[in-house]
Amino acid sequence: MIGGIALRSGSSGNCTLIRNQENRVIVDCGINGKNFNNSLAEIGETPANIDGIVITHEHSDHVSGLGVILRRFKIPVYLTEKTFNAILPKLGKFEESLIHIIAPEGKFMIKDQQIKSFLVPHDAPETLAYRFLTSSGDISVCTDIGIVKESTLTQIEQSRLIFLESNYDLEMLTNGPYPYYLKERIKNGGGHLSNGQCSDTLCHLVDSGTEQITLAHLSQENNLPALAELTSVQALEEIEARKDKDYLIQVAKRYQVSNWMQI
Repeated sequence: MIGGIALRSGSSGNCTLIRNQENRVIVDCGINGKNFNNSLAEIGETPANIDGIVITHEHSDHVSGLGVILRRFKIPVYLTEKTFNAILPKLGKFEESLIHIIAPEGKFMIKDQQIKSFLVPHDAPETLAYRFLTSSGDISVCTDIGIVKESTLTQIEQSRLIFLESNYDLEMLTNGPYPYYLKERIKNGGGHLSNGQCSDTLCHLVDSGTEQITLAHLSQENNLPALAELTSVQALEEIEARKDKDYLIQVAKRYQVSNWMQI
């Protein structure tokens, strides 16, 4: 089996499993040890099966469970030096041999899985996205990004499966309860991706060969799952890409395991 699944997605916690035959890698660990273990059990996996955890950045919804999981399950972790230094005071005790420092932009291996890391705009030092290279096509995870630059498109285009942020609806954010400074932080190019920005990106990706889409990291206050999906589907219709024929799409669930996307 080659594919991926969001175990959790959103500001309450993010955790995604990428599987490439016998290799299994987790992207981010923003859930506690119990939810981590139980979520894997739901899909017939165990922590002992996981070959490594890659971290995108230091924010708590991506690393809050990492210390416990390092101690309990002893899974190797791959992250940049700046991210490691930022989260180190929160990790508690752990085996230092489990930590592997990676370059912000480059390729590395976790067992037989080749992974490409690349920087994306977000308000944390060295925020990364990842591309997993597989024999059936590539899988990209890009879930915290303020704006999609041309360089980012180059990194993720032709991915058969994409986990892409669709964080907020601009109208809901503008008229919502957040204070002005937080609204600006979200939409200023270093925060999160809107439904509209996501859908524009997907038009390029589907045109380049993307077949499966998981919309990720939706805001609970400034978005709705049905609205996020509708925005993308309508944009893709404009380029004559048809849902369930030219591509599959789902919205990652906040508090539950989502569906497998298999390539």
